[in-house]
Amino acid sequence: MAKVEKLIKFFTVCAVVFVVLGYICRELFKFIWNFDIFNRESYRILYDYWENGGVFNTFRDCSLGLFLFLMPVIWLVLSYKLYKYGLVKFLLNPLVKLYRRITRPKTMEVEHVSIKNLGGKDKTLDEIIAEKVEKQGGNKSAGHASQNLRRQIAAKIEENEKQ
Repeated sequence: MAKVEKLIKFFTVCAVVFVVLGYICRELFKFIWNFDIFNRESYRILYDYWENGGVFNTFRDCSLGLFLFLMPVIWLVLSYKLYKYGLVKFLLNPLVKLYRRITRPKTMEVEHVSIKNLGGKDKTLDEIIAEKVEKQGGNKSAGHASQNLRRQIAAKIEENEKQ
């Protein structure tokens, strides 16, 4: 029964989108091309033009043909998106994306956060330092680059003073 309800909902959404899109396209086509998409006479004129050797060579003619072929695709895509997301989410989605794009920098575009070692024991600073000292073999000064650098500079100065 749920599948039947989904089909009824989808076909209802398709019908509503068809009516709204049909009205919008009719007004748009009348304004731009003086072509009524719901009038049989407009299609007959277009067919006669094509059969008498007419060529669609201007941008205006080609765009009319392109939009006539794209109308069913646009209708099906809009119907599916409205069915899938609902009307409110469908209408607010561009605003939400624009808000996120404006308020978040590019580096913050992460949608999820990964938390590692969630159940692990927290170590104190002293324990972390003790582990690093053990890794270096017990020598506390072995890992300090600044002390090594100071020794090298002092050796270089002494060498220059001797010369």
